[in-house]
Amino acid sequence: MKPAYLLILFTIKFTVLSIGLSITNCTAQIIEATRIEISQDNNSNSNKCKSLFEVNNTLKKDPLNSNALFLRGKIKIEMGAFKGAQTDLTLALKDDKTKHRLEIFYLRGLSYYLENDFLNAISDFDSVIDLDPQHLEALWKKAQSFYFLGAYDETIIILDDITRINPDNPITWHDLGALYYKTEMLDKAKDCFTKSLILNPQLSISYNHRGIIYENQKQYSMAFDDFTRAIQYDSSYVDAYNNRGLIYMLFEDYSQAEQDFSEAILHSKDTAKEALNNRALARCILGNYEESLDDINDLIDNFPFYAKAYITRGDIKEYMHDDSGACSDWQKAAELGNLIGIQYTQSACH
Repeated sequence: MKPAYLLILFTIKFTVLSIGLSITNCTAQIIEATRIEISQDNNSNSNKCKSLFEVNNTLKKDPLNSNALFLRGKIKIEMGAFKGAQTDLTLALKDDKTKHRLEIFYLRGLSYYLENDFLNAISDFDSVIDLDPQHLEALWKKAQSFYFLGAYDETIIILDDITRINPDNPITWHDLGALYYKTEMLDKAKDCFTKSLILNPQLSISYNHRGIIYENQKQYSMAFDDFTRAIQYDSSYVDAYNNRGLIYMLFEDYSQAEQDFSEAILHSKDTAKEALNNRALARCILGNYEESLDDINDLIDNFPFYAKAYITRGDIKEYMHDDSGACSDWQKAAELGNLIGIQYTQSACH
């Protein structure tokens, strides 16, 4: 076994820093379906059934009553009957005199959106925007539709429009920054996250995401400060604990790193894959081999096809001078398609 491979812990520890930014992981952003109120006072199931009964009676007498079709379309969307809603709303649009034209286009677009039919959704949201160029809900949904189609440039254009219409919304600036990050425009992304924090100095997700950019730009102290602020404003922020732990690893403060990874694991609703993997590394470097192996074995038990975990376990075994065990794990990672596993197997295992 080549001695150089004792350093592999330090070559992979930052490969997990990216958390997959997206406009959907900001809990403050309203990305779910806009709530459709049938009544301002009560929206219970019994009220919906009563409303549905009433509009059905109206439509028996007048099948093309656009107001009744519009109301029934609303009810059907809330009940999850999207195809039926689309039929009703399309019929309602045949009435050129309907006063609900904008709302009908929006609701039909929303029904397509909820079915993941993003192209038809965009078409209807465009119709809304033609009628009202500053309709924020339609602009948001259009942006999100483009996002889910992978059309990030188009999404950025729309979010940029929204910032001009509503420049004081910190979430808009955050989401725009997330899209710039995805398209590798890091300085623009950082500026957007900074703008969102000027508007809301307690927006923890923007601190965390700006910290990732600082780390990418090797401004580690700035990254550390941002991850710390993210934790300050959200003491259960799993990703921020994990990311700050990685900075501690870079600073060679492995005890503090272990503590942060433990906090990430504690606050995670599910098994925190990255944090568990990273804590195993930290414990290994601290010489706590038994605990380190417990962590990584637990991770592999829960995620047997997680190639990175086999790389890590191989690293730990290498630290423990178990060359054959290390090669066995790296080979497993290679079989799972991990390039690092292939490299290590070819270079260090015979």
